[in-house]
Amino acid sequence: MVKKSKVKLVLKIILWILIVIILIPVIGFFILCFIDPNPYRPNKIDNPNGYVQAVGTNLYDGEGNILRLEGVNLGDWFVQEAWMASATVGDYDTSLYTQKRALEAMADNPNLTAEQIDAVEKLYIDNFITEDDFKTIADLGMNTVRINFSYLNITTDGETIKENGFEKLDWAIEMCNKYNLYCVVDLHGAIGSQNQDIHSGDDSQWALYTTPEYREKTINLWKTIATHFKDEKIIAGYDLLNEPRRAPGKYAGKINFDYYDELYEAVRSVDPNHMIFMECFTFPIHGVNPRTYGWENVCYEYHIYNQTTLSQETTLYFYKALHNLMDYDVPVYIGEFNAWDDLGDWQATLDFFEKLGWSYSSWTYKTNKYMYNIIPANKTRGSWGIFELNLEPVDLSTATYEEIVNTYSQVGTENAEPSYLYSFYKNYFANRK
Repeated sequence: MVKKSKVKLVLKIILWILIVIILIPVIGFFILCFIDPNPYRPNKIDNPNGYVQAVGTNLYDGEGNILRLEGVNLGDWFVQEAWMASATVGDYDTSLYTQKRALEAMADNPNLTAEQIDAVEKLYIDNFITEDDFKTIADLGMNTVRINFSYLNITTDGETIKENGFEKLDWAIEMCNKYNLYCVVDLHGAIGSQNQDIHSGDDSQWALYTTPEYREKTINLWKTIATHFKDEKIIAGYDLLNEPRRAPGKYAGKINFDYYDELYEAVRSVDPNHMIFMECFTFPIHGVNPRTYGWENVCYEYHIYNQTTLSQETTLYFYKALHNLMDYDVPVYIGEFNAWDDLGDWQATLDFFEKLGWSYSSWTYKTNKYMYNIIPANKTRGSWGIFELNLEPVDLSTATYEEIVNTYSQVGTENAEPSYLYSFYKNYFANRK
């Protein structure tokens, strides 16, 4: 009997230890969900420098007033993505569109000359986003656009700047100034690819971090970009790398942040004023504390796409808890997010960001729903765009010049339907004023 009692006692002790081991992190996580990560929000700072700044856990405009970036991405403009593009490069399942593959397909297309390839690329970019789109975004009540581009848009080889490489970006900055929209300059695709994802423009490799030539070219590219834009105060900051991965299919980590440090130093060597965005992809725990590198005037960025069975509210609190856990002590920018087809979730998401003082840009302004309705892997629970085209794509590998021109002439927003997000945003900002 004594022996059995001792066994029971040991089992009880083990059980209680297990309960404590389980309960402590659960309780801790629950507490982290409800701690305000941004409790101190001075409305104004002294000695503003004319640029958007990260001070403590808040952003401030050029005059020193507290600021939140509230806007939208201009996805699919400079960098088309297979699941919402207006072009293909063959069969949907075997040859998904990427920016690099599209250029190669057109170069191999006997129907096209080099001059015609340049012409249709320009036609698409000129038509997809026009001045009216910047006006529409401002009229909705937003104050920010995140402009996504790759090295293929402004260089010939990752190093040599095209003759008119900055022309359209300069025009976009001009439009931002005209319509009082801040701009986030986002390098969506670096030389060698920072993630091997379609949206980097090159899914054929993951070579940026492991290839010295690519690392150096991207460093020099950011020096060139920062030198070109260093006096543009409407630019809220530089988003150095979109959704970096530490390996194909693996979320970001120290390898990405160590390279961020090299890019940070390169930018700061020519531009000491603009804020810099560092992406923790995809969760806050996939970053490194900025104090490790001695960074200043930086904002950490997360992307929130809840494609799990968890509720949107649970997902938001999950990000908040992880952010609190990491104690980065910097402002937060949700550079991309979607709340799918539940308008209640959209309202709750924007209210959540506002309560925490977090900035955001939804993904995205305009899509081609024709594509994400026919590619099974990319079917969604709701709209990806504020506006939606429904345009049958053109095959760049076989089409004639006239056929490409016909399709690319139809990508303007005047040919798109406003989704439910258009009314939602219009009402959201109108009711908040």
